[in-house]
Order: sequence, then C-alpha cells, then structure tokens
Amino acid sequence: MRADRRFAAIALAILLAACAPASAPAPSGPEKVTITATTASELVSVMTAWQAALGRKDLSGFQATIDLSRPAFRRCQAETFDIASRQGFTPSEVKIPKVEPYLDVYVRAYVGDDVNGYSRVYFRREAGKWIRSEPLDTELGGDQTKTVDGLQLSYYGIDGDVIDEYAASGNDVRAFLLQQAAGHTATGQAFGLRIFPTRGAAGPNVACGVAGFHLPNTPNDPFIRLFSNALSFKAGLASVTETTTSIIRHEGLHWLQDQFIPGITARMPFWLVEGWPDFIGQSRSLAVKKNVVCNTSTPTYKQLEDGVLQTPETPPELPGQYYSFANTMVEYVYKIGGGANAYWDLMTAYKAGVDAKVNLPQVLHVTPEVFHAGWILWAKQTYC
Repeated sequence: MRADRRFAAIALAILLAACAPASAPAPSGPEKVTITATTASELVSVMTAWQAALGRKDLSGFQATIDLSRPAFRRCQAETFDIASRQGFTPSEVKIPKVEPYLDVYVRAYVGDDVNGYSRVYFRREAGKWIRSEPLDTELGGDQTKTVDGLQLSYYGIDGDVIDEYAASGNDVRAFLLQQAAGHTATGQAFGLRIFPTRGAAGPNVACGVAGFHLPNTPNDPFIRLFSNALSFKAGLASVTETTTSIIRHEGLHWLQDQFIPGITARMPFWLVEGWPDFIGQSRSLAVKKNVVCNTSTPTYKQLEDGVLQTPETPPELPGQYYSFANTMVEYVYKIGGGANAYWDLMTAYKAGVDAKVNLPQVLHVTPEVFHAGWILWAKQTYC
C-alpha cells in the first residue's frame, strides 16, 4: 500500500472511531412499576383491548396486549385467540377491584366480574405500556407446604397470601368426598392440593385448557393438581368461587375412584371415567350442557369410549364438548340404573373385565347400542 493511501486509511479509522459512542449502553432491564390512583383503570383498558381484539379476530392487536417473551403463557394465549377466532367472542365489562404489587416489576390485579368471579392476573410494563404477563419460575417464591385442618397443601410462595382460601375450599371438598364414599370405600388416605400459579410452572405437557388433574393409578398420591386458569374468587375476594370448588370436587372424585379400585380409570371407557366426576362434581353449567347437547354433533358410542385423540390439529374446545356428553351419559346411568349404586357397580364390573357388551347388560340391562340410542333421545328431550 502506498504511504498516502495508508495515511488516508488511518485517518478515516480515527474519524469513524471519534463518531462512535465510547461503549454500547447497558441494558435497562425490566421496568419497575409503581401503583398509582390510575393503575386499575389503566389495566382495565388493557383487558378491554384484549377482549376487543378477540372479538375482531385482530391478531396484531391481541399480541400488543400480552407478553410474548413468556413461552408457556404465549402458547396458551395463542390458543385462546384460536378458539375465539373459530367460535366467536363477545366482550364483557371488566372490573378490577384490587391491584397490588408483586416484586418490583409486576402488579397483580383481580380481574373479572361479580357473576363469574375474579382471577389473579399479572401485568408488567414494556416500552412504557402495560401488558398481560406472568412471573418467571425464578420469581414464584419457591416451593412451600402447609397443613390446614388435616388438608395437605403444596404451593409456591407467590400464593401464600391466598392459600387459606384455597384450603377452606379443599376441606369442604374433602367432607363431600367422605359423603360420596360412604358404604363403598374407606378414605383414610391423606388428601391435599398442589397449586400451580402460572402456565410456566404448569409445564409444557399440561394442556392450556386443563383446570386440574389427579395422578391416575397412584392411590398413595394425595394431591389434586390445580392450575391458575381455574382459580377465581367471589366478590369481596374472601373465598373462591363455586366454579373453583367444582373443579376441586371433580378431581377429588377421580382421587376417590382410585381409592375404590386402584387403576380403574385405565380400564373404564372415557365417558365413565370423566362423566361421573363431571356430573357429581357439577363441573358443567346447565347452559354449557344445553349448548353442546343441542348444537353439537353427537359422537358415536365408540368415540365416547375412546375420548378425544388430541393432536396439534384437534380443536381445543372439542375435549370440553366430550366432557359435557359424558356428564349427561352418567346422569342417564343414574336415571335408568336407580341412582348412585349403578355407577359403583359399573366400576366393579370393569375391574373384572373391560367389555362394554358384558358390563352394561350386567349392570344396566341394556346393550351399549341401546344405551347410546336411549341416552341421545333422553338428552335431547331433557336439554333441548
């Protein structure tokens, strides 16, 4: 390189260096939040925009209201948008009676209404605006345990302020289960609740629509697992809603199935496994059952035996529809079988063998085909 060119190159390098900042600015990190007199109304606006975007099927508008950096939360929000896009969504009035800080980068708001209850929803600020979010696993306060009147509780520190309200509902359910078990099975095994406060804590294998579950074929495991999407509080926030308690009852009845005959849920058909907790636990509202029975194509008996095979292409609302059908099928069992004993007798029959063509005639005195046809006729007359 000639000397003059070498000099020019050096001069250019010095000039560019002089124009560049001395160092890149350090990341600012999460925005710290402060609760003010207007925070609740600001969060109502976020939820109103969230609902409006669902109603318009406006994906970009919807995404603008949520935290896209939380994978599990994002996945479940995307499912919510998918369902609303296919089924429609009607916005409703949003109320937030209480807002409180969590750590220094979140606020926790009780979002809902007096009819349906209030859920604990988390928000943080990003680029100067509020978005729906959830704390990271490292921000949940660690595992905690507690026993209240004999009920075992396992939860994260983030829920320590409401664990007694969950415990009150859990103990009501435990008394209910003892009533159901009377004359059929001993229930000396411990019973408890395990609370998961975020979709991230729930783990990737838990479907977004799952409200709770009991580990099947594990009679020594006491815990009903409950997820944040299922938990809500009555007006006044002093106790959980009936919907929340019905979910605990539903999963508690699965626990009771396992206490009666360990592993029986692996032998019975879907409609018997899920229909009994759903019916006895009052997991479906009358309006929901009417809508499904009257406006949805009725599955075959074989489909109701097998349940929904869930794949990435399965509509997320389909499992819930099958639960409604199963609920009414067990109600029909009580009608034609003379009450609750018919269900316990069916469980006993399925312990001996899994052939519906043997078990239904033995207990209900009808074939599966006759049962299916009779149930459809009865359900249409009852609900439609």
